[in-house]
Order: sequence, then structure tokens, then C-alpha cells
Amino acid sequence: MNAQKDLYFINYASSIAGPGPGCGDGPLFLQHSSIFAGLAQSGIVLHWQLTTTPNVTDSTKLASVVRQCTQVADEVADLVRHKKFFITLGGDHSCAIGTWSGAKQALQEKGPLGFIWIDAHMDSHTPQTSHTGNIHGMPLACLLGQGEPTLVNLMSPGAKFKPENICLIGIRSFEAEEAALLKKLNVRIINMNEVKQRGLVDVIAEAINIATTGTVGYGLSIDLDGIDPADAPGTDVAEPDGLSGEELCQAAQVFAKDTRLVGAEIAEFDPGRDQEQKTEKLITKLVRAMVLGK
Repeated sequence: MNAQKDLYFINYASSIAGPGPGCGDGPLFLQHSSIFAGLAQSGIVLHWQLTTTPNVTDSTKLASVVRQCTQVADEVADLVRHKKFFITLGGDHSCAIGTWSGAKQALQEKGPLGFIWIDAHMDSHTPQTSHTGNIHGMPLACLLGQGEPTLVNLMSPGAKFKPENICLIGIRSFEAEEAALLKKLNVRIINMNEVKQRGLVDVIAEAINIATTGTVGYGLSIDLDGIDPADAPGTDVAEPDGLSGEELCQAAQVFAKDTRLVGAEIAEFDPGRDQEQKTEKLITKLVRAMVLGK
């Protein structure tokens, strides 16, 4: 019988940085989901570590994001220091600022951290370039040292990743300003056309190579809108023509055996938009693939 694997969850139960309230319900919905609880029967021991939510005492949306991301970062840093594999469940994708600032904090004396970002969007706006002002469109820019100082400098000053150690996968909806920023920084972007041409297994192999060259480990952030809405309808900013949910689960099995992966993130699940529990089941399958390799 296979040994059980411990998995530590952080709930970023907030949609304050996004366009609407839906995805803030996602983390607690999964925590109480009988389908998601089935992971325990697969041999995964679920540890629910922390839940952050917006607070009436938060003076602004920015203040709320800073407070919640700091909580997430503190928890992630502790887990990474103790080599405990974690998954942050969003909520909107601003959670990435907290998750990976914390991971960087834990590893900064050992060396740089790499990063794989699976998403329909680049999330690389700054307050100066954003068309909406929504912070969930800014986390990758913040992690690259660009944008709102209180977010950029969370836990430690400046960028949390080197551009040459980041790879984006599944991109198909973005604005010119964020594309220009990532081009200037020479970040590797694998759009949906390239994914279709090469296949997801090959693409993820390249992404892992980028994220592990000269680093002490890497992180993985998955926005559910990176997946085709036919497979994952339960998200707030769905974009057509995305990744196959089945192919992603198959390709994600490679992560289970890779000890260089320090943790992961699954963001933007809106249970109110789900259909026939498709997204709920897919998230469960994806977690099983990443942790158990099956």
C-alpha cells in the first residue's frame, strides 16, 4: 500500500481584487466539498492551515489585499521552511503575491526560485497600465518587481523571481501594455497556439527546465481560466479555446515526482458558475495528479 502524503491548504477566500464576488466562495466551498474530500481516500491527508477573508476594518481594497497576502505569505514561508507541500486555493489571483512572496522569503538565503504560470491572462498590469484597476490583473507584474510598492515589497524588497526563470502557459487574452512589459523583461510566453502545436506534456517539460535552471526550486500557479470553459466553467473571467482539462491533469502528473516543486496554487474557482460540478471534479482530479501522479 502506498504511503499517505500530507497536503497543506491555504484558503485565500477573497475576490476583493477581482471584478465580482463569486470566486471568493471557492476555497471554503472546496473545503466542505464531499467530492474534494474524496482525496483522503486516495491517500492524501488534508491539512487546512489558514483562511483569509476581507475584513470590515480594511480601509481600501489595496489594504485588504496587503493584509491577506501578508497572512498567506507568513503561512507559506513556514510551510516551505519545514518542507511541507502546500496548495493555496483562491479566490482571485492576487493571492499569488502572498503565496510566492512567502516562498521566496523562506528560500532567499538558499537561492532563487523559479515559476510556472498557467493562465489565459498575463496578469502583468501595473496601476498605471491597468484598464480596470483590478489588482487580480497585476500579481505577476508585482512578483517581477513592477507596480504598487506595498505589493512589490511584500515580505522582502523588489522582485521575487528572475524573468529568465518564469514561463507562462496557455496565454490567449491580454492587453498590449502587459505584453510589452513581459517582452521587455524577456519572459518566456507559450500561448495557446504553441501549446496546440507541441502538446502540453512537451510544453510543461520546457517550463520546468526554465523554472529549474539555476534555481533551488520552483512554484506552480494555475488560474482555472487557463482551462477551456467547456471543461472548467466555474470561473469568473472565462476565455474560450483554452487548455484541455484532461490533458492538464495528465501532464500535471509529472509534478508529483519532482521534489523541486515547493508548492502550488489554484485560483479563480467560482462555484456559482460551475455546471454539473465539472470544475469541482476537475480541481479534485488536478490535485490528485499533482500530488500522487495518478
